Amino acid sequence: MVYAVDTAVVRACAGSGDDKLRRSISGRFRTFIASTNEQLGWSNERGEPGVFTAIKHLIMGEPLTLEGAMYGYAYKYIIEFYGRALDNSLFYPCSSSYAEEEIDPALAQAGLSVRLFNLAFGDALMKFPAPADFPGFGLWTEAQVAENAEKSAAISTTNEHVQGVVRWLREAHASRRGIVGFYH
Repeated sequence: MVYAVDTAVVRACAGSGDDKLRRSISGRFRTFIASTNEQLGWSNERGEPGVFTAIKHLIMGEPLTLEGAMYGYAYKYIIEFYGRALDNSLFYPCSSSYAEEEIDPALAQAGLSVRLFNLAFGDALMKFPAPADFPGFGLWTEAQVAENAEKSAAISTTNEHVQGVVRWLREAHASRRGIVGFYH
């Protein structure tokens, strides 16, 4: 899953203490968060370990005492709150090995410096314990998006995956946003 997002806004919400924002995120995605908690065997009870609690920790600046996966999914809902989903239909499903061994070399051959693998296994815009397994996440900064969107003007390829990434880059660049990805 891939989102165009203002990275500065997401960074600013981390530890902001904005309880209204925490409630807005948890409220908008309540059903999906509850489903995630249920599917992964976590609690939906108030104050018990789960994605709702992880969102609270991240936004309110509370101690990060939960397992990394809970924060990873909390981060995903924060990104969904601020971001705009980009069309990932060309990449779903896509194994991480296919991204690294097939798509990323095609991006390099086309002259782009971004890598799909980095959207699945890279950095986050917030600090939290790394998940032991899933979800994977990563980002391309606004500067990386701008640089590669400009390079894309010279690309002529029939590779549909490269064309898909170029569409992401151009769409995110048009709104001066970075790109955040999730893999799970």
